[in-house]
Amino acid sequence: GTNGEIALGNKEFLVSTAASAGPAFEGSGVSCGMRSSAGAIQKVSIGADGLLSYETIGGAGPLGLCGSGYIDCISAMLKSGFLDKDGKINPSSGSRLKQTDAGRAFVIVPKEDTAAAKDIVITEADIENIKRAKAAIYAATLTLMKRLSFEFGGISRIYIAGGFGTSLNISSAVRIGLLPDVEESKYVFVGNSSLSGARQQLVSAGACETAQAIADRMTYLELSTEPGYMDEYMAALFFPHTDLNRFPTFKGER
Repeated sequence: GTNGEIALGNKEFLVSTAASAGPAFEGSGVSCGMRSSAGAIQKVSIGADGLLSYETIGGAGPLGLCGSGYIDCISAMLKSGFLDKDGKINPSSGSRLKQTDAGRAFVIVPKEDTAAAKDIVITEADIENIKRAKAAIYAATLTLMKRLSFEFGGISRIYIAGGFGTSLNISSAVRIGLLPDVEESKYVFVGNSSLSGARQQLVSAGACETAQAIADRMTYLELSTEPGYMDEYMAALFFPHTDLNRFPTFKGER
């Protein structure tokens, strides 16, 4: 859905929260967005020579971008200098720069090379939507950590659920400030866990009891009444963050 659900805990405790992230990571509310299906661009890279390459789901002709494609694209644009840390497209982006009624756009695939009969672009409005979404998720995660007096370095595993996570590039997600800058080996993809969990509960009374037991011992942190959340959100409205000490891996990038 439009929420980013986050849980922190171990065998002794579980605390959860939810950030209103919007639908951008599901390919909705962005100009060339689409769900993760055949033809969706899911990977984007820009070489040192400025040449852009991409990969679509199923190897089909490009129709648009899914959430992981948007994250990859923004990360690649930041790394190559086509995008500044405030989310503005470099006016010196050459032939990939396109002026639209909504402002600047960056052409990922020109019309003649698509299966969509139009340029596949990412606009500054799209980037702003992604920026707000990633800020909400990162700020919620950081607020939850601070509330329990934890540091990211003390977390042993970070599980990423959902279909979105299966094609997510961790380095790209960290570069834009969506995920914390910790060792990649700590990240574990678990796939569409809500669907698999629902399936288990349909066929197993034991699974229903386990799910209920987990829910019963879960403490919920309400962000709307949590002091400091909005401050953390505002601080995260930057790529990757206004406090670059939180992202040492990319601190020296332009």
